[in-house]
Amino acid sequence: MKKITLLVISFLIYLNLCANDRIIVLDVGEGQAVLLKQDNVGTLIDVGHPGTSARVLQQLMFYQVDDLAYIILTHLHSDHAGGYFRLREAFPDATILHSGHPLPDNVTPDLVRWVNLALKKDKKQKKILGGSEIRWQNFILRFLWPYQFKSNNLNRHSLVIQIEIGQAKTLLMGDADKVVERAVLESGAIGPVHVLIAGHHGSSETGDIEFLKALAPEFSVVSVNANNIRGYPDAATLSTLKRFSGKLLRTDQHGDICFDLNKTPGMPLQLCK
Repeated sequence: MKKITLLVISFLIYLNLCANDRIIVLDVGEGQAVLLKQDNVGTLIDVGHPGTSARVLQQLMFYQVDDLAYIILTHLHSDHAGGYFRLREAFPDATILHSGHPLPDNVTPDLVRWVNLALKKDKKQKKILGGSEIRWQNFILRFLWPYQFKSNNLNRHSLVIQIEIGQAKTLLMGDADKVVERAVLESGAIGPVHVLIAGHHGSSETGDIEFLKALAPEFSVVSVNANNIRGYPDAATLSTLKRFSGKLLRTDQHGDICFDLNKTPGMPLQLCK
């Protein structure tokens, strides 16, 4: 009898992990990786730094993801794109999407240069900019920024992506700053969202008041490690996020933050149980 009960519990856990249509902000410590999941297939937006690649692969296995359709790099800073080599090795058929930010071959730090050079040789990479749209499974990914490049500032040219599924909207800011927040707001491309994945790990360079007021997210998520050496997240930014958000969540405090998008009408998403 106990064996049957354990089998039933295990099966229910398995069904829960395999539930359709989830957005999961993975806890990768210092960095960011966000998983879009339907059934056993995923799209991964950012991949964390090289030291957490094994952890990311374990998390994908935990969530029963057997394959990745896309790996999207918001920009090439090491904490977002450094895990490219290990993830590309594990998923050789995934399409790599990136902005194609025109960086010099001698760009530093070295890991940025190595990823930049590797992308030029990757036969399954595609460049994507603001105004583009990807429809994958039940998800629509609208790329809102950048439209062009004006400098070598990687953060300011980070991809900004609105993820839509049904009535639920999630805005992922990468490492974009207040300048980008205001530009995206002024473009008229955004309105209220259910989830905001806050820019630049909640640094002082983010959290424009008018931007957050317009978004009024039900949940704001900060992807950050404990005792961050740069002082992220910034206390004032956290205060602003709390002021305009229904609930503020942090990966250093809550671990993986999972949103289930298969809920009853009028409740387009909830935290996973």
